[in-house]
Amino acid sequence: MTAPQPWSRPADHATVACSAGRLTAAGEIDPTSPWTLLRGALENFATGLWLLDGTGRAERRRRALSLWDEDMRNRHQHEQDTGHLPAGGGLSGAQRRAEIRAIADHLALAPLTAPGTHQILLAAAPTAGLTAVKVGAAWRAASGFAHGRYWPHLRASQPRAAIPGADGVHTVALVIDEEQHRPLAEYCRIMLGQLQERYHARAQAR
Repeated sequence: MTAPQPWSRPADHATVACSAGRLTAAGEIDPTSPWTLLRGALENFATGLWLLDGTGRAERRRRALSLWDEDMRNRHQHEQDTGHLPAGGGLSGAQRRAEIRAIADHLALAPLTAPGTHQILLAAAPTAGLTAVKVGAAWRAASGFAHGRYWPHLRASQPRAAIPGADGVHTVALVIDEEQHRPLAEYCRIMLGQLQERYHARAQAR
């Protein structure tokens, strides 16, 4: 059983906890949280595949260091925004980033580049035997739900009712579109399986 939601309700990550309670207590689920949860899973599985699928050890190292470099760039930005300084002699995000770049230089790797999530997904999909554009489309809809966008509710939800208001404005109740959500879940399952296979293969090759 699904619970109707007005299209105007913003998609908030905080709804995940609420949805879990509703799902277990009342057997209801909103049309937003399933997309948000699987989006995070898909991005992580795709990133793992992308890391392991680099051509040669040098490229795999470059990809890993590129991810860490971007991670520390974001950490440095947060430290600047909040005025935070690591306690106890800890290194800052900028200092950690300098270390990462020094490692890349020492290994004579190609320049580090900030990897975009969409580009990683498109690269990882064929590795898992999936069609890149279809995986990208499912991820885009999930991202729309996660960021509270308007269009995914119209494109990837099913209208259940139109409730008229006193001022002539109708509130549209929506439920999750299982037919569109199911492929995203399948992409996650396939990518996880492929990631596990490649991880074990790399571990055995050491």
